[in-house]
Amino acid sequence: MSDRIQAVDLFCGGGGFSTGLALACEDLGHDVDLMAVNHWTTAIETHEQNHAWAEHRNAKVEELHPPDVVEPGEVDLLVASPECTHFSVARGGRPGRSSTGATLGSRCGSGIGRSLRTRWRG
Repeated sequence: MSDRIQAVDLFCGGGGFSTGLALACEDLGHDVDLMAVNHWTTAIETHEQNHAWAEHRNAKVEELHPPDVVEPGEVDLLVASPECTHFSVARGGRPGRSSTGATLGSRCGSGIGRSLRTRWRG
């Protein structure tokens, strides 16, 4: 097993999953190379301040072509938070009431995980 974990955090927000991921890997004796993706500039700017060591993509997850972001077969771990644009101001307006965000995160995470041949998806 490599001492480095290659990870991707979809819908990364301010970096809660990224923090947990980094701490868990550290506890297991691994370093993390992280790609963090979010469509909302404010979230990316916050994530950059919280995780300056990570690589960042300000893009809509559902519009990314995964092999353009990370080499297939190179990702060890993929995490995808529930997409928040339906219940937060991240979409640029007032929060809505739709629950489609969780399903979008699930669909995008599963599809991207398969196309990148990710070892673990969570």
